[in-house]
Amino acid sequence: MFKITENCLEKKNFTEYFSSEAKKGTEEFNQLIKKFESEPQYIFRMRDHDQEVYYIGYSDDCTRKSGFDPLDMYGEYYGCIDIQYLNANGEYERL
Repeated sequence: MFKITENCLEKKNFTEYFSSEAKKGTEEFNQLIKKFESEPQYIFRMRDHDQEVYYIGYSDDCTRKSGFDPLDMYGEYYGCIDIQYLNANGEYERL
């Protein structure tokens, strides 16, 4: 699961949840949100080919295949080709 918190192009803040595991509006989706909010989250950003940051958000995974969910489910539609996660050193690292 992940949530987008900032649209950097339009300078808008929002909180929209996404999951490849359940459909929005279902009880299962609501349970995933509760679980997501109670567990560690990882900051990510998505960029385009010019390395301009389009979106910033939080994901429940920054290492496995689901760490690409924000890019696959949301970012690619808006022209993002890269996802990076903030590492322990405070630097963004490409997944």
